[in-house]
Amino acid sequence: MSKKTLFNVALALVLCFSVVFGAKAAQPTAKDLVMASINNFNLGFDKGFYEKCQDVTNLTITEFDGSLTKELGQVKGSSTEFISQLDASKNAIKVSYTTNATGSQHSGDFYLTDDKIIFTKDFFLLLKEFGLDAFENNPDLLEQSPEYLYLSNEQLKSLWEQMLSYQNQELPQEYKDFLLFLVETIPDEYFSLSTSKVTMTLDQDGLEEVIYNLLTKIKDEKERAADLVINLNKYSYEQMGINPEQMRQEIIAGIDKMPVMSREQIKLVSSYVEVKDFTYEASILPGGPKSFKLDLGFNTPDGSVTGQFAAVVDTAGNQENMKGSYDISGSFNNLNGPQVDFSMIASYNYKSEVADSDINIKAVAKNNTTGELLLNLGATAKSTAKVDHSLVVSVPQLDASNSADLKALFPELQQTLAPPVAGATDLQLVVNGNAIETDVNPAIVGSEFVVPARAVLEALGCSVEWVEPNEVHINAGDKTILIIINSKNYEVNGLEKALSAPAYLEADRTMIPASFLFEEFNTDIKLMNNVVFITNNVKQDIVN
Repeated sequence: MSKKTLFNVALALVLCFSVVFGAKAAQPTAKDLVMASINNFNLGFDKGFYEKCQDVTNLTITEFDGSLTKELGQVKGSSTEFISQLDASKNAIKVSYTTNATGSQHSGDFYLTDDKIIFTKDFFLLLKEFGLDAFENNPDLLEQSPEYLYLSNEQLKSLWEQMLSYQNQELPQEYKDFLLFLVETIPDEYFSLSTSKVTMTLDQDGLEEVIYNLLTKIKDEKERAADLVINLNKYSYEQMGINPEQMRQEIIAGIDKMPVMSREQIKLVSSYVEVKDFTYEASILPGGPKSFKLDLGFNTPDGSVTGQFAAVVDTAGNQENMKGSYDISGSFNNLNGPQVDFSMIASYNYKSEVADSDINIKAVAKNNTTGELLLNLGATAKSTAKVDHSLVVSVPQLDASNSADLKALFPELQQTLAPPVAGATDLQLVVNGNAIETDVNPAIVGSEFVVPARAVLEALGCSVEWVEPNEVHINAGDKTILIIINSKNYEVNGLEKALSAPAYLEADRTMIPASFLFEEFNTDIKLMNNVVFITNNVKQDIVN
């Protein structure tokens, strides 16, 4: 599975200009052939790789040092084996891993199915080995957690839809529409046609012209441009609770307000990007060679930051024997900061229902001002994938006894907030990953979240005292806070401030606006599925 992902990344660099030019394609111009090839896109290898297949990948860390790696320990020489199984008939992917790192071994599984990513608990122990302890603030929480921890994400649905397109040897329609829109902006003179191949080459002037044409096209075809954005992000909008048609109208309105850049302005901006090479070539004959070369340099106006990005992608062959390679490299050099160089070199070979690939990754970073080595990373990956028509992937059946939603444990994983519903009073409360039972639930009053003060503040590590007749005294580290019931004014270390809404009593409990917590304690406050999540960003010392 990982091999195909990397292969698709490489293909993405050339998709704008297609891959297969059939002998029967229309002839008028080279650009017409590119447009036709996008409409008639064909993967070129066995569709079984997107139906039922198993991939075995071995990843080895060959170099790992530098100041950024000190906390992670010595992982040079560590290795991980991934066994990935795809069963598209069940919308299921299972990844089993075995690692040998930092002197210990871990094995576990994770799954992708419908709209969920499901992890076994060992996955988080593995992350901890590499210094990424998700349960650092509450170590007992992992021990107390059930066997499976999961995340729900509506955007996964697009993966299975795309899988159906690939099984039919097709590019998803939204990608076709997007690529056609882009290619239409490239003037005909940058395409050429010989007896054996189609070539597209952009130079500096060509890049500037394409940028101008693209901005003009977006203005002139704003409805089409809006549809492209909506179709490419339909599941993102669905997850955020946004009405696609409403968003479409907002995009169109935004395009109407978008200023028109002159050619002179575009030339000025593009002067900071140097087109050293931008060439795509594809054989007209089926299975013939195809290549894409990109080499861009960039710099800031004062020359203090320079960089380069280059990619070379080559492929040839048909479904029975397809070979290819890609070489992606780049550099970033800040004279007063870091210098980073990276490269990824890969080769792959598809022979009917078997595919192999080799990948080498290198990254080096240093501090230009001190000469300190920040990172020296080297890794290799070898992968073999095989179509297996009899493969069946079994996904765990989740229930309340064997699973927990990671979003309930870690509010920071929330990517979106459900829109507030005025007057809602049945909200639940989770503080720093712990469910809080209260006599009075959080509520939404107008557009403001209000929460029970003592329950939340004590869970955040503060001490709270009620002083008759109408005062709440809060001690938190170096802060002494006074809140007065039915008043928007409050004091911090004797300095007067204002709440966004007055504190008030409900069932003898003080209710305060949640914005107060953000202002004074730098907390994250999020609402999802009728649960209010409150999380410390900066820990407060308890003062009794």
